[in-house]
Amino acid sequence: MNIFLLPYTWLRHLSMAFWCASAGLLAWWVVLTLLVVFNVDWPPTWDGPVLMVAISCSVCAASTLGEANLRREAIWRRLLRVLVGVLVSGAVTLAYYFIWHALVGVILSGDMLLDSQDPSLVSLSFRLGAFAMGGLGCGTGAMAVRWFREPISHLAGGLAAGLFAGCAWFLTGLPTEDTVLGFTPQRDLYLAGAVLGTTWGFMYGLLTWSIPDELYVGWLRVLTDRRFGRRIPVDAPDRSAKERFVGHFPRGLDLFMPVDDGVQELHFSVTVDEEQRYTARGLSQQPTLVKRLLQRVDLRYDPRRPTPVETTLRSGDRVVLGQGEQSTELEFILLPKEEV
Repeated sequence: MNIFLLPYTWLRHLSMAFWCASAGLLAWWVVLTLLVVFNVDWPPTWDGPVLMVAISCSVCAASTLGEANLRREAIWRRLLRVLVGVLVSGAVTLAYYFIWHALVGVILSGDMLLDSQDPSLVSLSFRLGAFAMGGLGCGTGAMAVRWFREPISHLAGGLAAGLFAGCAWFLTGLPTEDTVLGFTPQRDLYLAGAVLGTTWGFMYGLLTWSIPDELYVGWLRVLTDRRFGRRIPVDAPDRSAKERFVGHFPRGLDLFMPVDDGVQELHFSVTVDEEQRYTARGLSQQPTLVKRLLQRVDLRYDPRRPTPVETTLRSGDRVVLGQGEQSTELEFILLPKEEV
């Protein structure tokens, strides 16, 4: 989880999902190693709680550690966040697990109660609630580390992750003779455990916390070959509102472009507010065109209007100043803020 390796595209939202999925898979592998290699012996009734707590703690730790890595926090703060998240998620998951089974013992009776208490029974009807409780515990731990910000996202995302993981575990481990797309899938509980951890982590990372825009800042980059690669940051160092100007006025401009390139004295500007919303403004009556997929916005200043024409900027938008051979093309891009 390195912010310099995550470009500002829609794929960045999947990075945390894959990161947490690897943590969930690793938790399943650790539990399996303890059982098979080190012969750690615990009662069969503890198979569920141990696996649930292991995956919950591992996914919560991955989520909090991933955020701390992206924000470049001090090592001791990263370790502290991970430790607090693991303790809270483990304790809450274990408590939720036993509360759920206590409620099942009160609600059910007879043969159904015996089935629900059988640890060897692979039945989603009696285990789905346990997966949901595990997801809630995982979300509670990460929410506590983040000072209870976005509680609905953490709790609802954790609940959904647990439910998806339970369904994936059941479908992967359920023996069947049904043919799917021309072949009979070979299902077993060994692979079901791996799918359980992977699905849990992936859905949790996808639904609860994604890489925020505040880790990126806007830049203006010159694409014209006469000054190719020249770029300036748009955001102020203190994240206050800022406006950057482009033109060939002798002094006071942020990005100087020669008049031979079709740029007027005060031609174009980009603004950013405290909420990190970027806006392009046309300040000249000469051609000023913003180009993006399936859209073209003409920003030429109209003297009949009381204010300049403006439009919202998105990463990858291109701005053409001037026309014909005397023109300059700029690109607005979002890069990690540490490059400012």
